[in-house]
Amino acid sequence: MNTLENTVSMMKALPEADLVKIQDFIRKLSRHHELEVADEAVGKFLKPMSLEDFMRDIEVADKQFAAKEYKEMGEAVDEICRELGI
Repeated sequence: MNTLENTVSMMKALPEADLVKIQDFIRKLSRHHELEVADEAVGKFLKPMSLEDFMRDIEVADKQFAAKEYKEMGEAVDEICRELGI
């Protein structure tokens, strides 16, 4: 008996409540896998950032915020969508 056949035979004996729990677990596992794949893709796209670069970017952002040189989130997202033609 292969793994799939063995799993199906075990699941046939389980009560409905346990099957629902298994389905929920599989959904969470699938989402977790999708996030890992996406994270890996982003990691390949973006170059690693040094701590110094990160801290410099935070300092620049703090200065821009203090000088009110920023956009509200919705406005910024709308602008990005327009630039991307979305």
